[in-house]
Amino acid sequence: MGDGWEYFRPITLTRPLAEVRAGAFTFRERIQKLFYDSHISVMARPMVAEAYTARTGILTNKLPKGKDPVLIIRPSAIYNMDFYDAVFKASPGTMFKSGKVVVAALVEEKKIPKTLNNLKMPAIRVDVPVIENIWDLVNRNNEAIELDYTNCFGPEKHGHIDKGATIYNSPGVHVAKSAEIRAGAVLDAREGHIIIDEEAIIYPGVVIAGPCYIGKKNAIVSGWIRSGCSFGPDCRIGGEVEMTVFQGYANKYHEGFIGHSYIGEWANLGALTTTSDLKNNYSNIRIDLGSGPIDTKLTKVGSFIGDHTKTGIGTLLNSGTSLGVYVNHYGSEFPPKYVRSFSWGTATNYMEYDIEKALETARIVMERREMKLLPEEEKLLRFIHSLRK
Repeated sequence: MGDGWEYFRPITLTRPLAEVRAGAFTFRERIQKLFYDSHISVMARPMVAEAYTARTGILTNKLPKGKDPVLIIRPSAIYNMDFYDAVFKASPGTMFKSGKVVVAALVEEKKIPKTLNNLKMPAIRVDVPVIENIWDLVNRNNEAIELDYTNCFGPEKHGHIDKGATIYNSPGVHVAKSAEIRAGAVLDAREGHIIIDEEAIIYPGVVIAGPCYIGKKNAIVSGWIRSGCSFGPDCRIGGEVEMTVFQGYANKYHEGFIGHSYIGEWANLGALTTTSDLKNNYSNIRIDLGSGPIDTKLTKVGSFIGDHTKTGIGTLLNSGTSLGVYVNHYGSEFPPKYVRSFSWGTATNYMEYDIEKALETARIVMERREMKLLPEEEKLLRFIHSLRK
């Protein structure tokens, strides 16, 4: 079933669209939270499916065993409790539409459609934000954070909050039991909710403005985290970040501005790496995700950076830049708007990143977080390298 994964590159080069992060969760995690007692299977391209199942243990491209009705879900939507309630009131043979888009269908196991498009069955209207591409996901991340706070978190503060920390609008802040807010940190929830998840640490001097999600085991070591940011697990963040999603396990430890961007897992942004997210003439920003220029029809778009990509110190990224997976970019000049995967070098002199050296570095990086590169993941990366997308 086509899911439009191409419009979420480079993040979806290495994972199913269902595993892309928005708000406090990936699309799949949010569905699993809502339908907590259901069995879930994720649709993915074959090579991605193999690596994904090896990493997560989640079934791919097969139906879970059982005779219950099957809910087919468009992965790139922000599902909520209203949708959950609508599903449980419906009978098999019903589809769910948000605006003109079919977002789900409840069917019997023997009547599963090949696509959600052009279905002919009774429809129930639901108000579900549908995300069609990666730049809109970034721009609607505020909305996703707010929905997740309401549906799954709430104003709890079980963690350690130093008496020297400052919190504005305390009812709008969730601090998990094992999280820590140190003296001198500021949490400002006057314009949106803030979620500090398990084992996260907010260091002295950090200012966080809501809506914002700080994921599990994050260390926010310095700087200003502006509204609209989400950080997946185990990131190290410093400097200034605005309207940006970090998929997880990434480093932006030092100064530099990242805005209206999406950063993949295991990426490392060198000191003073800075993204432009606004053109000087305020015109629409065009991007290239690997299939030619696209007009985003937006005036604020930053950069999209794939898994395991690295930038050198002082790197400048122009608005609408896309760096594939395993790119190692350095130098003082803007790179091209699109840099294909496994490229190494400067804006005027890229060479192919040797696959063996890239995998060796990946193993070292992942072991620093006590994780290993799995054989299935290595197989996927060798496949991507062979295509150089």
